[in-house]
Amino acid sequence: MSDAEIAAAEATGTDELLALDSLVVPERDKLTIEELAAKVGTEVDVIRAFWRALGFVEPPDGEPGFGRRDVAILKALGDLAQDGLIEPALGIQVTRVIGVSMAQIAAALIDAGAVRSDELREAASSHVEKDDGGEGGETSGVGEVSLAVRAADLVPFLGDVLDYALRRHLRAAARRRVAVVSATDEAAQVVGFADIVRFTELSGQLDDRELAGVVLRFDSIVNDAIVRHGGRIVKMIGDAAMFTVVDPIEAALLVLDLSEIVAADDLVTGIRIGMASGPVLSRDGDLYGPVVNTASRLVEIGRTGAVNVTEEVRDAIAGDDRFSLRSLGIRNLRHIGEVRIYRLRPGLGWSAAAADEHPPR
Repeated sequence: MSDAEIAAAEATGTDELLALDSLVVPERDKLTIEELAAKVGTEVDVIRAFWRALGFVEPPDGEPGFGRRDVAILKALGDLAQDGLIEPALGIQVTRVIGVSMAQIAAALIDAGAVRSDELREAASSHVEKDDGGEGGETSGVGEVSLAVRAADLVPFLGDVLDYALRRHLRAAARRRVAVVSATDEAAQVVGFADIVRFTELSGQLDDRELAGVVLRFDSIVNDAIVRHGGRIVKMIGDAAMFTVVDPIEAALLVLDLSEIVAADDLVTGIRIGMASGPVLSRDGDLYGPVVNTASRLVEIGRTGAVNVTEEVRDAIAGDDRFSLRSLGIRNLRHIGEVRIYRLRPGLGWSAAAADEHPPR
């Protein structure tokens, strides 16, 4: 960075952002969008489409905002469609999914770093107050680690982790796809929703850090249970989780396991779960269709700990003595219509299995 750039950044309080640019994206922007398109070998509108799909705002026409790395990446994205690996329209959509995912990862890292800096600063302030026996001293710089430096240090490590995780998830996704297509009812799978009970009430009672702790604990419990039972988290939606499992028996085991874990937890106040089964449309890692809509409505019915399932799920698991199913009759669900609903609870086989696993002392 030149002395003039540093002085200008210090004058405007953006010196850390200047450092971030230098460390995380060290290449200088020398190309306009027109020059970039020429080097990639495509039209400017195509570049704009991919750039926006990645989640970035392009610089004004005529101003440099791109470098050699951008040329290589955008050319590779365009080649996916030209080589016939995926259709052009899907190429943009896949790029959009990548952009959204990377934006979430980046935001999570910066948020985590900021929270950690706040914790260190509070600890230092408390320590100063204790030592001085008074109101404390100057602690604004104590415990501060530049977010720019931290982000730069993480880039090589994260590159390896993302590559590793992507390869593992590609294998898992391919196996799930084969399992779904090989099922008797092609494209059928169990879709479930789980949400935190009384979350709106909690939001008014807890401060931001306490509320974040509840959500973090919920995310951890849900993720562990779903993965342990061979399911996949489709998405986390604030105080709710959407998941899918190919095998109905495993799905039933999952939700009963999850319900018991939350019931014994001191932080999460409780959950409700809804599950439906049938064909779904899978696009960009998300699921769509009446089955998804039905599951999302079922989670709204019942008190804390309730697990509501459709008749299709009930029929698939009815012969297993680990499950007890009680009919709730036919309910008229909003925007869905009439649906026969069953309440899923642990059966005699579940209690026996739990006793075998944890025998009395």
